[in-house]
Amino acid sequence: MKCRTFLKAAVVAGASGLVVSVLAQESRPLKVGGQESLFYQAEPMATPKGGGQFQGSNFIHPLKTPSGFVVTDCQPADHLHHFGVWWPWKYLQVGNRQVLCWELQKGDGLIQAVRSEPIAGGLLAESVYIDRQAPGAAVDLLRETTRITTSSLMDSSIRGYILDLEIAHRCAGDEPVAVVPYRYSGFAMRGTSRWKRNNSTILTSEGKTRDTANSTRARWVRIQGPTDDGGAAGVLMMSCPDNRSHPEKLRTWDRQHEGSVFINFNTVMDEGWRFEPGNSYVRNYRLVVYDGMLSHEQTDGLWIQYSEKDGERSSQLPNGKSLRNGIH
Repeated sequence: MKCRTFLKAAVVAGASGLVVSVLAQESRPLKVGGQESLFYQAEPMATPKGGGQFQGSNFIHPLKTPSGFVVTDCQPADHLHHFGVWWPWKYLQVGNRQVLCWELQKGDGLIQAVRSEPIAGGLLAESVYIDRQAPGAAVDLLRETTRITTSSLMDSSIRGYILDLEIAHRCAGDEPVAVVPYRYSGFAMRGTSRWKRNNSTILTSEGKTRDTANSTRARWVRIQGPTDDGGAAGVLMMSCPDNRSHPEKLRTWDRQHEGSVFINFNTVMDEGWRFEPGNSYVRNYRLVVYDGMLSHEQTDGLWIQYSEKDGERSSQLPNGKSLRNGIH
């Protein structure tokens, strides 16, 4: 099964105000409906909280609804290594070395953005996983290419837009690289500090809630809560049926830090993943970012549109070269 594009305009140049602004600065804004709706961190942060050890990159923050409400948090006080929407592996194993890549402040592994360029409806970004403590000198472990695209603005039952991410990994050297099983790893979102246990809801495709979702499998997770102006907003996170271990297991919080929102689709909670040199390993995720509230029926409808067979989403670049070969 292939994951499908809900709105074909998302991959058509010039459609409905889809603009990528590639600027000489550390973050790259993407516009939806003429508004800067999300920012990709294309270089290590210049002035992170906690100092230079927290110079993260290769993440999305802020992520905004069409009204401008920011649904993500970046470097909250309780976890300075949480960065909006981000997707690092926890541990990588190469030979007899196990490299910690999630908590970058430990000085071990690091995921660093190295290049990005505009494509129709979004951008294409490259980053590298680095073993900073390898004997002798730092070593590149994995190369990652991420295709980030947005849809045009939807303004029917809800006012929102679609954000698609296609993440491809390949070994940087001649040795296999294994992603080590762990309780959190992979694709994650840290929700706005405005949303806590007492004013927001979490629901999964299997009917699990904030109290019961952790370590369960899900096709989608819906998070909804209040905005600063008295309205409501939400994010629907979906994992592609093609993804390894789909439906993926979740790492979520229930009461930690007053019930702050942390959602993690974890491909390797139960079993590791071995990457062989010369091959490419791909995962896809979709976020729907919106003002208002989604019903269960609407949520399921968006999932069906993402997973159904018609309206196939292409993984080819405009020049005909595959994403899996990186930026050209």
